[in-house]
Amino acid sequence: MRKNLFLVLSIVGLLGLFSSCEEDLPGLGKEANTTFSDDNLTLTYSGSEMLGKQVEFYTTDGETATLTLTGTLDLSLLLSSEEIPEIAGLAPSAIPGEVITTISNVPLTLSENGSTYTFSGTDTQYGRTLTYSGEVSTERMTLALDVVMPENELTGTWNFPQANGIGMVWESDATINVGGMEIPTSTAAGLVGTVLSPVLSGMVQSFTFGEDGNISVSYLKSGATEWQSSPLNLAMYYVMDGRMYLQLNVTQIVATAQSTRADISSLLSMLEGLMGYLSEGIPLTYSADGNELTLTLGTEETKAILNLLTIDFVREKVQGIIPEDYQIYVTPILENLPEILDSTTTLELSLHLQK
Repeated sequence: MRKNLFLVLSIVGLLGLFSSCEEDLPGLGKEANTTFSDDNLTLTYSGSEMLGKQVEFYTTDGETATLTLTGTLDLSLLLSSEEIPEIAGLAPSAIPGEVITTISNVPLTLSENGSTYTFSGTDTQYGRTLTYSGEVSTERMTLALDVVMPENELTGTWNFPQANGIGMVWESDATINVGGMEIPTSTAAGLVGTVLSPVLSGMVQSFTFGEDGNISVSYLKSGATEWQSSPLNLAMYYVMDGRMYLQLNVTQIVATAQSTRADISSLLSMLEGLMGYLSEGIPLTYSADGNELTLTLGTEETKAILNLLTIDFVREKVQGIIPEDYQIYVTPILENLPEILDSTTTLELSLHLQK
């Protein structure tokens, strides 16, 4: 009996010793096991700052770690708590098409003073290749990501044509009063393309779909004479099952925008209607044929986006770029948009691009 008791106590003692050895890792040990976000995370994607993401660091042995990347939508720095809409944490990971990105078996190197881990490596999943490098301490993480997405037909630069760049199909029971004449929405749809295409061709030169999943736009800023490119990491894309999905980095867009607090608050209220697309992205069908590319928004998605035109400042911005000769057609649509959308059965918006 005494021998059995001694054996049990010995085993318990050994287990305690092993457990103690596991916990007493040299230097930083497990103290960096936490989640880092915008306040204590410096994240770059393709060499440019990326906001609205968080990274969980976890190690058990100080030799390898797991990095878990997810999205955040923290607008508390921009709005008061009363102004922030109730939005679930659905923001996507840093990688287009991934709500959660898990990088396992990340090799760790402890610094000489034991206060930081450095790490680097490559992760291949879902047909994409992610190269990463970084440093972590108890207080901060620095992480650089470079990604090559799976090959697709959209990659490259596509120019916005001077004519026929915008197309629309619109079927609704409602009619639009233009100068005392009731016209069907199908006729108005043709006018939208006729009006917007030349206007936008003077503002937008091209769209570039990067290998890293970024979408950048070459545009002409008001009053400028030279084209400039939009910042990276505002809009991303990925292709799945024959569709392109557009993902918007809302946190980064809001931080980049030169809007007043009132404008941002109004816009966020309307964006609640788009939050269902936050994780997966906004789906578009596409057709690529040689030097021609057509991207098309379906009825549900086009309705959701056109609802933004019911915001006063958005409507005013749109009216401001429409030539005066066409205001007679556009103004009635904008003024009666909610009623028209309610009775709409088909609404498709297409973007036609060329190489």
